[in-house]
Amino acid sequence: MFDDSFISLSPINFFQISVDCYQLSGAGAFPQLRALPKKYLLPDTSELCVEEVFAEIAMGWSREGLEICLSSASTFHEATYPDVTRGDSLELFIDTRDVKTSGFNTRFCHHFFFLPEAVEGNRAGEITHFRTEDAHELCDPKLLIVDSSLKKNGYQMHIFIPSQCLYGYDPDQFTRLGFTYRINRRYGAPQHFSVTSSEYQLSQQPSLWSSVRLIK
Repeated sequence: MFDDSFISLSPINFFQISVDCYQLSGAGAFPQLRALPKKYLLPDTSELCVEEVFAEIAMGWSREGLEICLSSASTFHEATYPDVTRGDSLELFIDTRDVKTSGFNTRFCHHFFFLPEAVEGNRAGEITHFRTEDAHELCDPKLLIVDSSLKKNGYQMHIFIPSQCLYGYDPDQFTRLGFTYRINRRYGAPQHFSVTSSEYQLSQQPSLWSSVRLIK
């Protein structure tokens, strides 16, 4: 009845991650490249994902949008486009309503990419894939703001996603987001947050993304 095959699961599959994301101080306009305070850092889930950790991500929110800082200790080599997973890049997956009952992307789901260096004029964009008519129009990439600092021993990216790029984003009424990320690198395995792409098609399974509580 049973064969010798088995499914390999990492520890992350047995946990539903829920984290706090704090409100940004100030007016929410995109500031100069800077590091967010430590309280904005997302936790390290590398042990649960059974991965090497090489980067940190901090995230804060305001009514104007989401601010994300990436600090990578992996040296920047090359960005690629349109297949951003082949080079150094950051992918963000956001569900503005944190729906855990859907096995596919709803109109509240978003898949963004950000590159440390532009490729043929492409630096950031939304590449959300929808299976049904429950969709939204992809955001104008010119609205996504990204700044970067490249160094010999790593790089930093500072990102701002304005609210008009986040369909359904309303922190006054919905104080939780679905969220995960994938940090790709030209040489070496990627780093994930709450879903590993070796086991799941993370861009299509928002029910597995973490829950982020928007804390004032």
